[in-house]
Amino acid sequence: MIARKITYNIIINGTAKVFSTALALFAIGMLTRYLGTDGFGKYTTMLAFFAFFSALGDFGLYSIATREISREGAKESWILSRIFTLRLVISTIIFLSSTLFVGFLPYEQDLKVSILIASGAFIFASGYGLLNGLYQKYIAMDKVAFVELSGKIIQICIILTVVQLKLSFIVVAIALFTTMLWNFILLFFFSRKYTKISLCFDKVYWKKFLKESTPMGISAIVTFLYFKIDAILLSFFQPQSHVGIYGAAYKVIETLTFFPAMVIGLIFPLFSKYIFTKKDVFIEISNIIFRIFTIIVIPLVISTLFLAPDIIRIVGGAKFGESTLVLQILIFALALIFYGHLFTNILIASTLQKKLMYALVCAAILNIILNTILIPLYSYNGAAIVSVITELFVVISTITIAIRHTPYTFVPIKFPQILLAGFVMTLIYFLLPFNEFVTAFFAVISYTTVLFIFRVITRDDIMHIRPKRS
Repeated sequence: MIARKITYNIIINGTAKVFSTALALFAIGMLTRYLGTDGFGKYTTMLAFFAFFSALGDFGLYSIATREISREGAKESWILSRIFTLRLVISTIIFLSSTLFVGFLPYEQDLKVSILIASGAFIFASGYGLLNGLYQKYIAMDKVAFVELSGKIIQICIILTVVQLKLSFIVVAIALFTTMLWNFILLFFFSRKYTKISLCFDKVYWKKFLKESTPMGISAIVTFLYFKIDAILLSFFQPQSHVGIYGAAYKVIETLTFFPAMVIGLIFPLFSKYIFTKKDVFIEISNIIFRIFTIIVIPLVISTLFLAPDIIRIVGGAKFGESTLVLQILIFALALIFYGHLFTNILIASTLQKKLMYALVCAAILNIILNTILIPLYSYNGAAIVSVITELFVVISTITIAIRHTPYTFVPIKFPQILLAGFVMTLIYFLLPFNEFVTAFFAVISYTTVLFIFRVITRDDIMHIRPKRS
């Protein structure tokens, strides 16, 4: 019964993610054409600050609250009421603080107002983010998927209205606020089926809880610094049109980052289960995931290098031609993110969070230093190059720690065959005289055929990583 429920949630969440990704790309296409490079730059900057507020107010509350309420005999309502109130207090403080510092930012007035609206949206986003832990406990993430998809549809409808009526950029920010408010109201309403949440101020419990959760909150800030600070730094050193050119390519990459996170999220319990008990099984599973990621990454990189002009033309239109090179650079960052997710979670499963934290802090420092050097010189291309260097640093650091301090051993099974498949795919792109997307179809077929001939992934591999019935 539990296995069936988990499978159902995986299917629903996966389907919802696909639709959400399609809607997100559709929204980007509308906004790039309506706002232009300058306006889309403002939109990208606003979302970067929204991510900044989210990282600043994280404090590890979601992760630790989920752990606490999932324990046997946990006082669910008692815990959630106190953490929900703490979340509200922290979010309100951040919102009030943002009203003070936004005035000093070197931006136009409409962007400043939009950042304030985004900080208000953060209050509701942080609230419904905390509630996700409750749905995760009851294996009811299908409800979260439904709510988020409906919120995305509402956001699309508002953006369509903005474009049709030629409304101001500020209304686009209001679309974000409305979506977060909608998501929060629905998830809070549905949560009453499982528990009762009320306001409860408990400073003694808060102090004890924050001692445990704050290190994870610091990790969220550090992750933001090396993953999303580039757009904010770009907005400080270059005009908003440059941020828009960077943002168009970055948004394409961002819509795909959910996949490695989703896969690792499903496999993580197996890492935790076997890393200390059955090391040979852990090594086998981790190498299968490494191989699967490589199978995905190679055609993703090759296809993006060839199709980037067409992708940008579809997503951004004629004004965003300069985003092509940015996308071709950033695709290597996305490829590295796959492996970064894998080895980061291996370290977490091995309880090596402190060593991971040192690596991420170094990555954040490296990112900021390189961005301050390269953005003034090379603008959006410099920011893209720094993203690749930073992700490469994270992968090298986490692999090194994993090899030295965990049972992980790299086993290069069938990698020559995967590289051969990639070579055949590249030849198809160069040699076939069809239009780009017809060629892409045959390139994918040829790649898959070579993998099939050499049996790069077998049924036994899938059986090893499939969640077992409880």
